[in-house]
Amino acid sequence: MTFTVRRLREEEKKPRRSWKPLLYALLKASGPLMTIGHMWREKQKARKEERERVNVLKRIIVVLTTVLCAFLLFAATTKALISLNIVTMGNIVDIAGVDLPVDAYGHTNILLLGQGDAAHDGVDLTDTIMIASLDPANTKSAVLLSLPRDLYFMETQNMGAGRINSLYRDYKVILKRDGQTDAVASELAMKELAKEIGNATDIDIHHVLKVDFIGFVQSVDAIGGIDIVVPETLTDTEYPGPNYTYETFEIAAGPQHIDGETALKYARSRHSTSDFDRSRRQQQILQAIADKMQDEGILTKPGQIIELLDILSEHVATTLQVREMVSLAGAGKNIDRDHIITMQLNSENGLYGLLSSPGGLLYNPPRDQFNGASVLLPVSIPEFPVTWTQIKTLTSLLVHLRTPYVEYAPILILNNGAPEGSGRRIAGELIRYNFNVAAIENSEEEEEYPSSIITGSADSETAKLLSTLLGYELRTLPALTPSSETSQPQPSQPVTITLGQDFEYTPLQEAILSSFPLSE
Repeated sequence: MTFTVRRLREEEKKPRRSWKPLLYALLKASGPLMTIGHMWREKQKARKEERERVNVLKRIIVVLTTVLCAFLLFAATTKALISLNIVTMGNIVDIAGVDLPVDAYGHTNILLLGQGDAAHDGVDLTDTIMIASLDPANTKSAVLLSLPRDLYFMETQNMGAGRINSLYRDYKVILKRDGQTDAVASELAMKELAKEIGNATDIDIHHVLKVDFIGFVQSVDAIGGIDIVVPETLTDTEYPGPNYTYETFEIAAGPQHIDGETALKYARSRHSTSDFDRSRRQQQILQAIADKMQDEGILTKPGQIIELLDILSEHVATTLQVREMVSLAGAGKNIDRDHIITMQLNSENGLYGLLSSPGGLLYNPPRDQFNGASVLLPVSIPEFPVTWTQIKTLTSLLVHLRTPYVEYAPILILNNGAPEGSGRRIAGELIRYNFNVAAIENSEEEEEYPSSIITGSADSETAKLLSTLLGYELRTLPALTPSSETSQPQPSQPVTITLGQDFEYTPLQEAILSSFPLSE
């Protein structure tokens, strides 16, 4: 028998669904999500960059305070040993017996670096960079010149190109890859950075001191806190807290005794009408620390000295040898606290001559020229190529020829025959280089001067320098005779620049080049 098998009902064939429309739909739906995600990442990146920029000024006070404490402690150790009759001054001289290195002007120059601790995102980024130039013999002064972390080096001899705060870190990594230990790589990188900064600024840098700011709070607490007078109530609702959070910091106006933690917050607070207010708070804390250590005789108490040395020893690295540190402490004792000059390179009105700010010699170039990074370059005359000539002009005046800045005489600019606006123009140039321009006015004399002149005291270093730079005749006045009724120092006599019919504007960099040599 034959059987035939047939299907009773044909099963319907299921149509095959194409994966392409589904993929297209998913991509179309994910587009807005990807855009939102990208925007969120960019926002987070911007917030992180803002936090990093804010941290620059916060660290300045920490570096300054730590360095000050270090100098005071070396001096204090010497004084304590003498007071205990352990050594005599003659012994100290014999033991130290080393002359500090000096440049052609008799100054000892030290590069100060501040970096974060292990909890900081970039532990080896030197976000605070300052040059300290000491002149204990002649002017008994110190100059502190701060360089912003975003200052960009287009080229260096061995460290490549990059922002100044990353050069030490990157070169240290290269040295460690070549087999150097961490300690050796760190010291070599510090020395190389000092050489590059010295070349750029035309300053012969002799040594480097690098600190982190962990020991700041401990150091202030170790001396029992400090006393300050808060000029007005300070409330900061966005003081940086742990893990990228914010907290409120408030301190009332009036006399306050504060511990290390409060001192750090007072110095780091972002709430201020200007950066100058923040700088004043930092200087106030430095003064309070020095006053506390002197007034309460902490410099003669070996126990507290040893405690402070223990704190600082964990947070300071330097190229200075011990004998040089002792000599440096002796030099620091000769610095007059009223002769400490501070200045910071910045981009405030850097490109606008009539709206100058002290140190405004930098500018922000377009980010797309630096792979989206925010950097600072020196303002150049002419605009291209980028040169450091104006910054070298500043260091020549402020650091090498510093006597007029120690004198800090007020400068009055009078227009008596020059084209309209000439006074503002030369004032802007002088302000940029941190001269003390007090007023700009039109002369009340009826007769115009055919030639520009400078009038000042016969002993005024400011008048002499400006006469040399600007090429104007110097007419001297009798020097003031100090009053026998007071021991207070007499204020500097004003220096008057009268612009006559022959006035022609010349940038100070041209004047300094013709009067004083600068390196290439």
